Amino acid sequence: MKNRTLQRLCIGWLAYWTIGAAFPVAAQNTAKIEGAIQNTANTSSAARDSVRRARRESMARMHGTSYYFYDSPLQVSVPALDSTKHPLSQFQIYDKVYAHQDFRNGRGEVGQTDQVLGYKPRLATGYEERYNPFSSWMYTIENTRFYQTKIPYSNLYYVNNFGKNLHVFNVTHSQNVYRGLNLTVDYNVLQSQGVYVNSNTLQHNLRFYGNFFTRDARYRLQFGYIRNTARVGENGGIIDDSLFTENLTSNRLSIPIRFSEGTNSRWRDNTYFLKQVYHIYVDRKDTLPENDRSYGFIAHTFEVHDYRRTYVDRTTAADGYYTDFWVNETQSRDTSWDMQLTQRLYYSYGDVDQLDGRFLKLAAGGKFTYVQQRDMLYRQQWHSWYPFAELQGVIARRVVLDAYADFGAGGYNQGDYLARFYAKYCFKDGGLNLLRNDGVKLFVGYTRHAPEFMKSYHFSNHFYWRHDWRKEVELFAGLEFSYKGWWLKAYGARKTDYVFYKQDGPVQADKAFCVGNVTVGKDLEIGKYIGLNSLLMFAYVSDENYMHLPLFSMRESLYGRIPIKNLAEIQVGVDFFYNTAYHADAYMPAWNAYYWQDEVETGNSLLMDLYVNFRIKRMNVFLKLQNVAQGLLPYNYFETPHYPLHDRCFRFGLAWRFFD
Repeated sequence: MKNRTLQRLCIGWLAYWTIGAAFPVAAQNTAKIEGAIQNTANTSSAARDSVRRARRESMARMHGTSYYFYDSPLQVSVPALDSTKHPLSQFQIYDKVYAHQDFRNGRGEVGQTDQVLGYKPRLATGYEERYNPFSSWMYTIENTRFYQTKIPYSNLYYVNNFGKNLHVFNVTHSQNVYRGLNLTVDYNVLQSQGVYVNSNTLQHNLRFYGNFFTRDARYRLQFGYIRNTARVGENGGIIDDSLFTENLTSNRLSIPIRFSEGTNSRWRDNTYFLKQVYHIYVDRKDTLPENDRSYGFIAHTFEVHDYRRTYVDRTTAADGYYTDFWVNETQSRDTSWDMQLTQRLYYSYGDVDQLDGRFLKLAAGGKFTYVQQRDMLYRQQWHSWYPFAELQGVIARRVVLDAYADFGAGGYNQGDYLARFYAKYCFKDGGLNLLRNDGVKLFVGYTRHAPEFMKSYHFSNHFYWRHDWRKEVELFAGLEFSYKGWWLKAYGARKTDYVFYKQDGPVQADKAFCVGNVTVGKDLEIGKYIGLNSLLMFAYVSDENYMHLPLFSMRESLYGRIPIKNLAEIQVGVDFFYNTAYHADAYMPAWNAYYWQDEVETGNSLLMDLYVNFRIKRMNVFLKLQNVAQGLLPYNYFETPHYPLHDRCFRFGLAWRFFD
């Protein structure tokens, strides 16, 4: 296994240099985007239009650095850009379960399944086969960085446990191969061998994609291919928790687990996407850019997403874990396939989140989906249409009012709909992207939607159900606040006819209940040499017969910083992780999903990691001692029942950037 992984790393590294040598840099102009972004403080109409034109024309003419943007589903105009930065702050959190601005629990091993803790409103209507249990690790369109760079940009990232049980390797290379045309390849491999029997993970993630802008930004194109594969050992957790909690043996491999080496889950998904936008405007060919007359944008997106999931085990009725065997009493090999084809066609009179001088903006159109779902028993397919519209007003360059609505016609989501409204007040006037400006945002909404498809239908060797649930209904509200790096997000909802998993399958709540959480965060600099990164969450559920959440969760990082002129920087710090005790959801291997339980409590454990971060010019390096307090505190560090977290271990990693 290790030899094959090393071969793949070598091939990936060779491909990285090959791509870098194959495409010479074509864009030679020296215009900078920074000046255009800095000029947005001007308030005159001519200045705003000049900024818009300058930003359009300089997309492919960066100088000395690289820029990127994330695409949003209804984004149409030239996006606001971020510069590539690799700060040392939180660099040592290589585990993506902890890298989000939210809280998640997992099964204790890097790269395995995790579950989001807390509530977030569902802001989209449409088919949803199931929640992705590997969402922290998979490549998606939403977490893809689209680059524009004059000088080729590359980044190498590697994490290791001194050759023992963890290897994370990632390489990214991006460059403009022609004026306005950028191509990027991003490859990631994760190999993790846990300290318990059959707690291993092997993942490969690849994406090849690009974006193109014409010189006048009249036409924009984004395209790409994403592939994710995962093979995860399913040991079912340890049989007797007391062997761990009382530390009766230091040899974790001797602790009995439920499933043998032959039990595993395999995931494979492919995504193909294309998005094109045409800007309808009249240029009077005058020297004053403010004479452009825009009539809006026509946009078209095309996506194909297919995945295959296989669950393999050799359990029998004598093992006592599963009670039903629908196909084979000695071995399971459950496979399901899902394919979704999605097209969107819509008109937009300006981006709803960018300030460009328009007082009123409109986006309207429709989404079409074709879904094919099959397993060992059935094959099902359907078509659905989703008309949608969004209307936005901007008042005095500080107040944003936005209303959105859509509904589903046909297929599994027949009769689904969503309506929401938000108002945001920005503390400062102007700025290219209003939604990024500091301010206060209030929103309310109402949605009626079908549960995840897997909760309505599922067939495997151990479980079979087919339900015709009532639609889930949510009345939700929220508040978001940001000011000088401080931010707060508060969400709450009243949920009716909520469908959730129990140990034997999904059930529907027989009455309504309320759920909410408040999350606050800040990366705080205390003077010139002390830093504190904070993330806190308070959660509440009115009826714990349907959902459990920890009352309080915390992630803190306290560090000292030692700068060495402009050449290097050293950080020495400690990370703290804590949440109050609660009945965390348990994990079901046959579903790759979590289910409600009220027998085992987890939490009320403090985890501490010591780390040292180094930055030497463009290379970042970390050394980390994980779970340093093992033996000093109780052995109760579980996130998921029967799946202990890591014992003390030593790890290191590096990120090395190349862009000259």
